[in-house]
Amino acid sequence: MRNVIVITVDLDSEDKPLSTTKLVATFTLTASHKNTQDATLSDGKGGEVLMAPGVQYAFERVNLADLQVRSKAGETMYVVGPTAG
Repeated sequence: MRNVIVITVDLDSEDKPLSTTKLVATFTLTASHKNTQDATLSDGKGGEVLMAPGVQYAFERVNLADLQVRSKAGETMYVVGPTAG
């Protein structure tokens, strides 16, 4: 059985994992359209992608604890989707 996950991640200038514990899911990561600058998405190993406000990326069966995001204080990211079965 799959459960729905809905996570709001409040950002600051430090890398912050999408989950503090292992959580494998198929989900959409969305940068809030109210953000005022690009957020940085990282795998923690050197690969980084800029996410403009309002941008969405889809992930399939990825551990949220392996992904990190940062921006400035007050910016927000959203994670929505089912857990992996």
